Amino acid sequence: MHLNQNQKDILRKNSLFEALSEEDFSKVVEHTRSSNLRMDEVLFRQQEPATEFFFLLSGKIKLSLLSFDGTEKVVDIIHQGNTFAEAIMLRGIAGYPVNAEALEDSQVLRISTDEYFSLLQNSSEICIRVMACLSVRLHWLMNEMDRLSLHNATYRLISYLLENIPEGTVEATDVNLSIPKHVIASRISVTPETLSRTLKRLCDDGLLKVKDKNVVLVNPEALRDLVAI
Repeated sequence: MHLNQNQKDILRKNSLFEALSEEDFSKVVEHTRSSNLRMDEVLFRQQEPATEFFFLLSGKIKLSLLSFDGTEKVVDIIHQGNTFAEAIMLRGIAGYPVNAEALEDSQVLRISTDEYFSLLQNSSEICIRVMACLSVRLHWLMNEMDRLSLHNATYRLISYLLENIPEGTVEATDVNLSIPKHVIASRISVTPETLSRTLKRLCDDGLLKVKDKNVVLVNPEALRDLVAI
């Protein structure tokens, strides 16, 4: 499906595309298409040919790895407004390193890696944009490795919840947990049972309240204090 004007405008504001000239952006759009995914529908699988990277217009996408014994590890949960799988352009790999699956009905833009990479080869400004984007991603991954290897389940859960609210929020705030709990547990590297116990303990401490599929962060500042280093 070709992009409509609204989709073009949204894509244009992303850091990977705002530096492009009108001519170059038109070339990218010409090789970009929109796809709708149903909940649980697979976007791509590990080792499938990596010919596209993606921009999430709406919904949520789960990135995961499968171990040799078939155990799933959730690497990341992509939210709307973000690109993903763009690093494959620079790594020179033939296949996607992870699986991507819709956690809810989602809409993605599929961008040709060949077309975008040809622009990188001809523009130092675009290269700098991409490097900046990927360096932010690398910094996030380093922090994530630190969090998962050095901290307990309470720290991991609180950090995950705080990621879902605006920075600096001080009043009680809802976080929607429409994502299945076993996915969240995998994302923060704990068992579902540990996740349930940790939620209960934080509720008993008066820091959280669980209402249906929402978790209320009763006191975000107190939660930030618990994970402050």
